[in-house]
Formats: sequence, C-alpha cells, structure tokens
Amino acid sequence: MTLKQLEVFLAVADTRSFSKGGESVSLAQSTASQHIRALEDELNVRLFDRSASQVALTEVGRLFYDHAVRICRQCTEATEAVRRFQGLEQAILRVGASTIPAAFLIPDMLGGFSAAWPGVRLELQQGDTREVLRLLQDELVELAVVGGQVGDDGISTQEVMTERIVLVVKAGQYPETSIGLDQLLQLPLVIRESGSGTRTAVDAALQKNGIDPRQLRIVAQLGSSEAVRRAVLSGVGAAFVSTLAVGHELSNGTLKELLVPGLEIHRSFYLAWRKGKSLSPAALEFIDNMKRC
Repeated sequence: MTLKQLEVFLAVADTRSFSKGGESVSLAQSTASQHIRALEDELNVRLFDRSASQVALTEVGRLFYDHAVRICRQCTEATEAVRRFQGLEQAILRVGASTIPAAFLIPDMLGGFSAAWPGVRLELQQGDTREVLRLLQDELVELAVVGGQVGDDGISTQEVMTERIVLVVKAGQYPETSIGLDQLLQLPLVIRESGSGTRTAVDAALQKNGIDPRQLRIVAQLGSSEAVRRAVLSGVGAAFVSTLAVGHELSNGTLKELLVPGLEIHRSFYLAWRKGKSLSPAALEFIDNMKRC
C-alpha cells in the first residue's frame, strides 16, 4: 500500500469519478483505475461499486475512507513538522474556534499574526464549543479558542479575555429599559443551540437566580450569534447575546439592551491545546497574539 494509492482512493471517493479523481491528483483515468485495482487486490476487498452512471464507496470502502483520511493528514503533518524544524516558513496552522472568537477575536488579531508569520496559512474550523473541543481531542486542530471552561484533564487552557452577555431587543419594540425576573419568563426569546458557550453561560446565570431555563418562553433556537442577531432585528423577540456580536447595533440604536436587575452574565474565552503536545512556532505566535488582543 502506498501513499499515492491512498491519495487516489480519496480523490475518487470525494469526486465519485475515476476521471475527475485522477485529474485532481494529476493522473489519467486509466492510471487512477490501476492504483485503485492494486489497492483492492492488496486488501482483498472491493472498495467501490462501479456502474455506468456513478462510482460509490462500498461499506468496507466507507470504513477504509476514515483511516485513509487520517493517514494522509498525518503524512502532511509530518512533512510540515520537518519543514518547521528546518526553518522553512511555509506551514499550515489549524485552529478551531467557537462562534464569537471565529467572528470577532481571531479576525481582529489576524493582521499582526500574518505580519509576524507571512508564510503561515491559517485554517479555521468553526463550531460550537463542544464541537470545537472534539476537533481538538481528535487532533484535527492544533489550537482551539472557546467560550467555556474545558472539563478535560488532557487539555490545557489559558484565559484570554472576558465579555458581557446582555439581553437585547429591537429598538422601539419595548418601552421598558429594565424588566424583572418574573417578566423575563413572559418575554419571547431567541436562544442559541445547546452546546454553545453563550447558552451555557446564560443557563448557569439563570439557575443561579433560581430560574429553570426550561421555564423560558422560547420562540426560536438558532445555530449562530449572527442568526440570533438578525432574528432580533426582525422583531421575533429578545435574546441574550455577546456584546461583541451586537456592539455596533447597540451604538447606532437599532438594538436596545434590556437590563435585568440581579442578572449579570459574564463569560471568559480560553485558548486550549492538547496537554503535553509540543506546539509549533506558529501556534505559539498565535497564542501571543491572542493574549495581546
């Protein structure tokens, strides 16, 4: 089994075509077919179902696909490690980030980072806090920036900043400037999905004030701060959001903060990495830049 065979296998699987797959790795269709045939012969299995209209992975082919992805990724990472050791500038830094860091913190620090490491390409993967930590645990990213504490002894963390989460409504929709906790239960709310750092921080603050989050009048659950912001602007209801996500709207008056006396919600953002892992120079520079934000 060769690395080239694995690369061809992945290309054919992704494009569902021997001709397109071969083209993506600079091989003729006949040569790509030979690589796949040799791989199937060595494994003594059929990796693809072939028909006149399409090429599809068999069940064992789908099983083999995940292993092939990991092997090719590890080969790429090994090459990058050697190049860094040799002092070459070209490298890839893979970072995972939850919604707010991906939309605001990282773009804000990217200019300084790129100036210090012009040869490094940053590849950012976004998800909620739970999804991003899973990427880190599976070593699909080298660093993660998340909006919640990490309950994993195998992961090191460092706090980089703290933010406020506020209750906002569309300007003109509610005359009040503040509401009580009892009124909060009657307010139509747009919330983030379970697993997001914002949702976790809000639920914890409510419970601390004796409110079961399940008592809230929830009219929509959305998967990003941007979606929540737009929903509130459309007049759907109120929402708890990061001041980073709605700072512009609060300044220009299109959104208004509703104060809830006694309910203060703050959360921290953390850099996270695998404990005991030697970080690349680019990752260390990224950490320094994040701490200076």
